Amino acid sequence: MAEQSAKAVRSETEKAALQLLRQRANLVGEAATARHERDQLADALREANARYSERYTAAVQGGWTEEELARLGLDAPQPGPARRRRARPAAPTAVDEQVAVTAADQP
Repeated sequence: MAEQSAKAVRSETEKAALQLLRQRANLVGEAATARHERDQLADALREANARYSERYTAAVQGGWTEEELARLGLDAPQPGPARRRRARPAAPTAVDEQVAVTAADQP
């Protein structure tokens, strides 16, 4: 019985492969969870910064100077970073492809 059938060998190999895939899938799942937590914290920070900016502005409008607030440990709110989108590389259009084909056909 030292010799296994082809079916048994295949079954064992597939089980081993599935275990490796489960481990890899778990890593991706953990990364997705961490990204979700990061995004929630980033949203909470943006909201907290907006509330602080509003309250700070209200304090200034209520008669406090920025220097007085600074002496009390209240720093001036910083403008939030501008959210920039990364430029996506443009996919070639049918017109671009036609121009490339036409240019290639020229002597």
